[in-house]
Amino acid sequence: SAAVAKDAEAFTRAVALGWTAAYAPIVRRRRRDPFTAAHERWHHQRRGRYVEFNLLYDRGVRFGLDGGRVESIMVSAPPRVRWDYNVVPPAGSREDELVEVLRNPRNW
Repeated sequence: SAAVAKDAEAFTRAVALGWTAAYAPIVRRRRRDPFTAAHERWHHQRRGRYVEFNLLYDRGVRFGLDGGRVESIMVSAPPRVRWDYNVVPPAGSREDELVEVLRNPRNW
């Protein structure tokens, strides 16, 4: 209905405006942080895991090797990814902290 569409548009606008207000301070605070080749490598490895999830494990959509369209998955993939074997981030690094959270998610 028109009322639902109007509510949806208002919600979308509110999210967009809220996102900008929330994200801008993060960018200002971190924009001078170094971004090294090691950071980029890690970023591409995480993207590879995203593609792996879509290919092998995602059951929420008709993706996966057991009936999904591999071409659709690959087209939606990020443009630069890596698949490295047995990646273990340095102990105590931010990457290590991320892996720990992913292995043991918090029960909110």
